[in-house]
Amino acid sequence: MSDHPNSSTANTANTAQALDPTDKASVSNELEERLIDAEYKIWKKNTPYLYDFVMTHSLEWPSLTCQWLPKVKPVGGGGSGGTDSTAAAVEHSVLIGTHTAAGDQNYLMVASVNLPKGDAVVDNRQDEGDDGNDDDDGDGKKAAVDISASTAATYDEEKNEMGGFGNAAAGSSSAAIGKIEIRMKVKHEGEVNCARYMPQNHFVVASRGPDSDVYVWDLSKHSSFPDENSKPCPQVVCKGHLKEGYGVCWSPHKEGMLLTGSFDQTVCLWDVNAAISAKGSTSGTEVNPLSTFSGHTDFVEDVDWHHRDMNLVGSVGDDKAIMIWDVRNINPNKPVHRVEDAHTDDVNSIAFNPVNEYLLATGSADMTVGLWDMRNMKNPLQRFRGHSDQVYNVEWAPFNESILASCSTDRRVGIWDLSRIGMEQSPEDAEDGPPELLFLHGGHTSKVSDISWNMNDEWTISSVSEDNVLQVWNMAEEIYALDEDCYMVDGDEDEGDDKEDEDGVHSKKAKVT
Repeated sequence: MSDHPNSSTANTANTAQALDPTDKASVSNELEERLIDAEYKIWKKNTPYLYDFVMTHSLEWPSLTCQWLPKVKPVGGGGSGGTDSTAAAVEHSVLIGTHTAAGDQNYLMVASVNLPKGDAVVDNRQDEGDDGNDDDDGDGKKAAVDISASTAATYDEEKNEMGGFGNAAAGSSSAAIGKIEIRMKVKHEGEVNCARYMPQNHFVVASRGPDSDVYVWDLSKHSSFPDENSKPCPQVVCKGHLKEGYGVCWSPHKEGMLLTGSFDQTVCLWDVNAAISAKGSTSGTEVNPLSTFSGHTDFVEDVDWHHRDMNLVGSVGDDKAIMIWDVRNINPNKPVHRVEDAHTDDVNSIAFNPVNEYLLATGSADMTVGLWDMRNMKNPLQRFRGHSDQVYNVEWAPFNESILASCSTDRRVGIWDLSRIGMEQSPEDAEDGPPELLFLHGGHTSKVSDISWNMNDEWTISSVSEDNVLQVWNMAEEIYALDEDCYMVDGDEDEGDDKEDEDGVHSKKAKVT
């Protein structure tokens, strides 16, 4: 025993402090918030170098889902709607949902997003009174004083931050660019876990909520904004699951064929075409599954349809398994291919490559993205490591078979380039991540729930996060164009190196977070 007279009191006080979990949690949360805020400020400061444009829109409620719709139309220019030749912007549409607090109405929504048309000159920033000595970053480099016209972005001198397109002066040709607006709201029963449009008719949308039913909506039969006293009225209600789920996928081959996964450990196949197209059909027409696939031993998290073989579908779940099914088999309990322990934790997402019939990707709670060859699925071709928390979703780019996107709880969206696998790296580059990690989007301050590639505007992505944010962004062309130049047959390697040094552009800087 210590002879110090105050030793007992001091030990008691220290013990009391150590056993107080509330204070520990409070300090931990505060430190995490400060870290997130610091990372976000660094990201904002670097946006002029990393992006052609970034648009951030605060939603009333967070969305768990997002998907670009295929229809576009010109806006601005000579008239109110503009024409293809005079329009300064193009209106795109994105499908999102709500996850409201208890008791508040949820909605399936369509938002319009005005993107710049090609390389049209809009909001070209003038550098007035510049004496060439403006060093905003303190590192000898000027912080994007002359932002290119193609980005159509604005720059806040006081905050040293990049703004969105929406800051264009009223009445200017670029005023419409960057505008994000909710154009349609359809009442939904509970939060929208996932929503996906049918490829053959983008007005038809399937959605999942907190109950076991799968809803199918024909948006052309709904008003833009519902009556306050109305109730949710989907055109079709698919009944067959016993629990809620997230996985939804339409067949790209046959109209009306729908695939869903559920927490009841099953995958269901539906044909809703007759119910949707029937004349005089009323809302709420019930449809039973054509087939139920039973093989998973835990929650089914995601499903996908093969893009080349109309009979093959895939599913993944919390049992860490990948299963490939043949839809010609009725109510099977055995898949065509089964990969046990595909990951070391829950498998949250699966995506078949749209071009290469043998490749598929998976995203897992083990923080990795798996790349698989269906001809030999004993082991993955590659495991992509770059996220620091579980991967929620993976999606292939529609314009390039080697480009893949992933989103994660770590607040990041990763862009992966298969053509870079195995490339040599300097120790400095290796610190930023593996060579196949082309870009790491750090614009979100909460976990990213979903992502979607824009099929009408290459390299443009929408992403939604739990802090009510919808972002639309396009990485700087120099980042991916630099790699494309490296593979040109008649390119000059020395010339490419000179350009990299002169412009100070390198893919590793895209990972500033």
